[in-house]
Amino acid sequence: MQPTKSKSTRYQPKGLYIVASILLALSAAYNISDQFADDCLSQYTNPLRGASPIKWRSREEAISEAKSAHKPILYAFLTRRDNPSLQMYGEGFHDPKVAELINQNFIPVRVDYDSRDYSNRSSLYNQLHSQYGYNSTCELLAVPAHMADMSSADLDSSANLSELGIDNTSGLESGSRYNCNYIYGGGGAYRSGRYRTDGQGYGGNSPKFLGYTNKQELIDYLYGAQHWHRLPATKGKVDWLPLAVASEPLKSKPRLLAFVDNAGSSSDSLRLDTFWNKRDYSLINKEFEPVLVEFHHGDSAYNRPLEELKAKYGITTLPALVIESSNLATPLIQFGSGNADSTHDFLVSGAMKSATKR
Repeated sequence: MQPTKSKSTRYQPKGLYIVASILLALSAAYNISDQFADDCLSQYTNPLRGASPIKWRSREEAISEAKSAHKPILYAFLTRRDNPSLQMYGEGFHDPKVAELINQNFIPVRVDYDSRDYSNRSSLYNQLHSQYGYNSTCELLAVPAHMADMSSADLDSSANLSELGIDNTSGLESGSRYNCNYIYGGGGAYRSGRYRTDGQGYGGNSPKFLGYTNKQELIDYLYGAQHWHRLPATKGKVDWLPLAVASEPLKSKPRLLAFVDNAGSSSDSLRLDTFWNKRDYSLINKEFEPVLVEFHHGDSAYNRPLEELKAKYGITTLPALVIESSNLATPLIQFGSGNADSTHDFLVSGAMKSATKR
């Protein structure tokens, strides 16, 4: 017997199914990322959209190119809902003189907050925040090619007296480097006597520029930042002997080997607090044969022969001080920068032990 065909009388709300499917899809897309709406509408609503005369690179491209071109990386942190960012991007980055300064002297990388709220930042911003600790919504940060792997404290630090604005070294010699002709402001060293119109200390020599005031101050920053950490660090007032002395037989005086980097806050502190301190450099010049073993950060070819000397004493971190003498069974070693007083105590103790025959 043929089955009887009958039409179901149950109501089929197809329209509701369609609406529900659309809402479900939109909800899923929105929940996947808060960036959904921004991705769809940013080309119309983002005030930082559009081309600028600056030749932006990715971070990977910038790190590679900075090393080959010997130019610093310039990170530009921008936020679409931040007035200083909009001013910097519009008035600053679209100005031909500013763009020329950046393109000729830096490798620029643009870092955007790429979502509608500050809690969801771009992955690049998060990477840089983890490394440098900065969280400004509008900021420029100049990173020399050889310091791309270093921290915020290292970038802010300097042992170049010109960068620090130190004209009178009496404070350094008395062991008080914070009593010299310079001031600290905003985390960096700034030359005294010059101020930004927003009240931030500023002297043209700093790795970073916070906020935006006007185009001229941006230009002043760019002129100074391109040279930051490219000038040689001070060697203090120690009468350093040639590096070749480190390989010669020991003589009557104990030998002091000072292993330092040419960049970084720890080595900078040793240079300023010990090599310039009259109490210490007088002791070193009188009691030791001092040899400076100066590494060039990021330059493996230059550092290769120095690494052998470093390995000889089991040194794994810079800075470090080594005292060796024919009266010592094994060398005395101070790892890390320590503080000025502990370093002084190490030098005094080393001189006394070296003078006593075992």
